[in-house]
Amino acid sequence: MIFSGLALVAIACTLVATSPINAAEVKTYPSGADSTGSARLIVNRSGNFGVDETMNLFVDGSEVAVLAYDESYDAPLPAGKHVLAIGTTPETFSDGTPKRLTITAEPGKTYTFTAVWPDPERAGLIEN
Repeated sequence: MIFSGLALVAIACTLVATSPINAAEVKTYPSGADSTGSARLIVNRSGNFGVDETMNLFVDGSEVAVLAYDESYDAPLPAGKHVLAIGTTPETFSDGTPKRLTITAEPGKTYTFTAVWPDPERAGLIEN
């Protein structure tokens, strides 16, 4: 009885281990982008953001970075309208929806934001 139970668990683990895992597509912007046709996006974690959670940065609904303590994101951003949002792991938003920020990136400009806790329930981005 115990042997058959262990055999079933082993078979289940084997099936799970061999099943493909489909990750969501992450939109990245090439670092060699021409500065005349793109802007630059920099997002920093504030010093007191916390050490028990990671900050997930989303651009236009796609996760582009997961930042741990003392990390930053710095990458080209195509010119045009973009929606920025951050989340945390573990999830800290009671309603599951992070605050979104819309920007219109202009070629050659740099947009710098810092991730902060404007209130105890919700992280957000402030423009520097």
